[in-house]
Amino acid sequence: MTGASNRSVERAFRIVDELAENGGGRVSELADRLEMPVSTVHNYLQALVETGYVTVEDKEYSTTTRFLEVGHRQRHRLEVFQAVSDELQDIAAETGEHVTLMVEENDQCVIVAVQEGPDAVNLFAYPGARMPLHAAAPGKAILAHMSDERVEEIIDRQGLVEMTNRTVTDPDVLFDQLEEIREQGYAIDEGERIAGMVCISAPVLDKSGEIRGAICVCGPQSRIDEARREEIADIVKRSANVTQVNLDYV
Repeated sequence: MTGASNRSVERAFRIVDELAENGGGRVSELADRLEMPVSTVHNYLQALVETGYVTVEDKEYSTTTRFLEVGHRQRHRLEVFQAVSDELQDIAAETGEHVTLMVEENDQCVIVAVQEGPDAVNLFAYPGARMPLHAAAPGKAILAHMSDERVEEIIDRQGLVEMTNRTVTDPDVLFDQLEEIREQGYAIDEGERIAGMVCISAPVLDKSGEIRGAICVCGPQSRIDEARREEIADIVKRSANVTQVNLDYV
C-alpha cells in the first residue's frame, strides 16, 4: 500500500472515530475538529455512506450499526469467547457484581463480554471498550503471562498513562506486581482505573500456557473488603480454569 493510500485510510478512520466519539456531526464541524478541508471531509463521508458504515439525515452524519455487525462476527470467532460459555452469567449471579471477559488487542485491554449481577454498579462498560493494560486488573493478569520483552515493548509504545492517582506508572513497580500475580494466580486493582472500585481478575490460559484473556469482577471498595476479595479471587480463578478446559473442545 502506498503512502497516499495509507493516509487515505487513516483519514477515513479519523472521521469515523470522530463521529463515534461525538455521536455524529456536520461536515463543517468535522472539518474544524479534524483540521481538514471541508471538501475532503465531505468526499470521505460520501464514500462511507455508500459503503454503509455512515448514514446521513438532515446533513447530520453518524456511524451505523454496520460496525456492530463486524464486531459481533469477530467476537464469535474468538475461541475464548466460545469457551467462556455461561461462566460470566454464573459469576454475576454468585457475586452480584459486574463481570467481564477481556482480551489483549493492539497493546490494549478490550472488553469482549459483560454480565451484570443484581448489585452491579453501572460502569458504562460494553463489548469493544478499550483501556490500558497496566491500569486494570484483567490487563495486568494478561501482562503477567507475556514475556518481559513483550511487556517492555508495550510500555515503549503505549507508555504507562495515569488513569487515577493510584495507577502504577513506574515500570519497576509494574514488573514486581506482575511477578506477584503469576505467583498468586490473580490480579487486583484498587481504584487504579476507576476511583473507588476494586477489580479482581484471573488469566485464562490455553493448554500450551499461552494467555488468551482474563475474567474480571468489579465492585465498589465499600462492598469488597479483604475477606470478600479472597472469595472473589477464588471464584474468578475457578471460572478461568473451567474456561481453560473448555478451550480444548472449541
